[in-house]
Amino acid sequence: MARRGVWLVVLIFAVLSPMAARASSDGDCKPSWKIAGTGTNTCSNLAVLQPGNDTRANLLLLLAGQDDAQPAPVRSDEEEASKVLAEPSDWATFRSALYPPPSTGGNGLYAAGEGSRCRSNDAGTADFVMALRAEQGVTSAERDELIAARQGLRPDCSGAGAGREAVSAAAEHAQSPLAKDFAAYLSGAAAFYAGDFDAAARHFAALSRSTQPWLRESGRYLLGRVEVNHLQAGAFDEYGNLREVPQRDTGKATEAETGLLDYLTAYPNGRYATSARGLLRRVYWMSGANAKLLAEYERLVEQKASERGISDADLAQELDSKLLPLLGAEQVRSPVLLATLDLVRMRKGGSLSGEACCSKALTLEELNGQREFFAGKTDLFDYLVASYQFHVARQPRAVLGLLPDRAQRKSYGNLEFSRQVLRGLALDSVKDRNARGFWLDLIGGASPTSQRVVVELALAMHDERAGKPERSFEPASPVRNQTIRQTLLRYSAGPQLLRGQAKDTVASPAERATALYTLLYRDLTRGAYKAFPGDLALVPTDAKPEADAGGAEGDGAPSSNVFIKPETASDFVCPDLKSSVATLSANPRHIGARLCLGEFIRLNGLDQAFLDTLPAKDELGGNGVLFPGRKFSRLEAYRSIIGAAGATSDQKAYSLYRAIWCFAPTGKNGCDDSEVPAAQRKAWFKALKRDYPQSRWAQSLEYYW
Repeated sequence: MARRGVWLVVLIFAVLSPMAARASSDGDCKPSWKIAGTGTNTCSNLAVLQPGNDTRANLLLLLAGQDDAQPAPVRSDEEEASKVLAEPSDWATFRSALYPPPSTGGNGLYAAGEGSRCRSNDAGTADFVMALRAEQGVTSAERDELIAARQGLRPDCSGAGAGREAVSAAAEHAQSPLAKDFAAYLSGAAAFYAGDFDAAARHFAALSRSTQPWLRESGRYLLGRVEVNHLQAGAFDEYGNLREVPQRDTGKATEAETGLLDYLTAYPNGRYATSARGLLRRVYWMSGANAKLLAEYERLVEQKASERGISDADLAQELDSKLLPLLGAEQVRSPVLLATLDLVRMRKGGSLSGEACCSKALTLEELNGQREFFAGKTDLFDYLVASYQFHVARQPRAVLGLLPDRAQRKSYGNLEFSRQVLRGLALDSVKDRNARGFWLDLIGGASPTSQRVVVELALAMHDERAGKPERSFEPASPVRNQTIRQTLLRYSAGPQLLRGQAKDTVASPAERATALYTLLYRDLTRGAYKAFPGDLALVPTDAKPEADAGGAEGDGAPSSNVFIKPETASDFVCPDLKSSVATLSANPRHIGARLCLGEFIRLNGLDQAFLDTLPAKDELGGNGVLFPGRKFSRLEAYRSIIGAAGATSDQKAYSLYRAIWCFAPTGKNGCDDSEVPAAQRKAWFKALKRDYPQSRWAQSLEYYW
């Protein structure tokens, strides 16, 4: 994930990755709908290389896009991928949108460096049964008993588990030399899973003399695994955290390394070679041998994906959790790893976490000094320099000289797509007249499941910044993403666009509902009283009135039915909303109608409506609302009525009462954004008690806030 505070190197013993221990906070954040990100947000990853991405997301894009002549990889299960398009998202969603979920069993876990011994029981059983059934040198009775014993071995890694008695019986009954060898393997496996590593090592070592090829190979491999488990048995504290390096047994680490290297020397392309290399990385990590671990990772990232034996996503996860937090750029020679670290150091604040805690900020001089390590990868190096110029130096024109226009390709690898997106951002930044045309060209070759949403977002932001959000809703518009369209309707659209989309039968139901609710809300709160009756007529005739405004900022929309519900019981007698608005249409300063509009807003919780809390200025929807008029404020209305010559005693008393209640129960204004000193609230309280002592509001109010 994008670094949250200090990068931790913590592992829970029995889980695939230590990141799982700290991934839960990803679900607590809100995606930022923007592209040019330098601030970290754990749930705003996009399929474009940028400093603000989760480090794993950038690493995954780099690993998967080294052959940039190829289009960006997409999931093979296209139907499933279409349900999880790569919108701004957390790491787990981002990974799932582009690639299949991580493997959940078998030797694949060991390829990712996971050493928990019980994870391979099922795969080990399958290998054992397959090898035994292929042998002719055992009797059928021996074969059946050995297979039954292996299948009955059910370790739990907290004790012997089930099946050891059957293993002992099968070993006792084995008569033929080959059956005895398979029985020795079984005895070793039972001891291994029970945590008796010394006994397991003796049994597996004896298999080196076997005539059976699989037993010889698996025995040598398991000798290495025994030592890995021996090492990790004392490497973690009682809470599952990796102990400090001086507290770990380096002697056991040496033995584990020797065992695994011995297997890899004898079987460089063996059945378990990938797993052995993953476990070797685990040994280096647990023993603090970071130089050796870095060498392994640098070897891996430069290999073709088909040769690594570990998926791009699993490798990104492992690298980020086990080594990247500890690396300085001066230690790294791999262009992929250097690029990952460089992007981290371009983040706001110039450090891993956005604070000056972990790494000094990158300088252009230092970046240029890395050029020699990017031999053969000049496109990646130029992209890094361009990223520095854009994100750190704030020199967008320099980007245009570094990244040529290639916006009319039929497809893009991850790197070239990122280069073109950065060029488009630079064009927008310098207000180039061809910027919009560039985005329209780029979208034609963008991958529909990962890249297209990036270009749609860029195009929508371009038009919004130009004061023309309606372009995203034109029939020929390529902006199809529903979140983008609904965000524009909620935070940018004027009355004409909202009215048009509320009526558009081609638009999705959610989009029409968003447009209608936003239109009616802004009519009421921006003083468009004359337009309100006609817009209210757009609410379906069979709609059932809602109890409250409801709704959220997600894919759905608040129900417009709230605007047609009958009069709601309150402390002040009011007609229905439509009647109050009709009065305001004739006289916007009508005291009773303003109080009743305030009641509608209060009773439906609309004082702090999300529609009036715009996204940040650098995000979609943050450019400002194009709906004319000043927002209605209950507190402002109350204050004007308190001193109005034409107001009745009840109207003034109720206005005083409600003005005081705006600050309940914390003293913070809940009616608008203005600040009112406690002395003023005290004065209102005294005026209510003094001037209107017989009113039920004065009698019921005991204090002010």
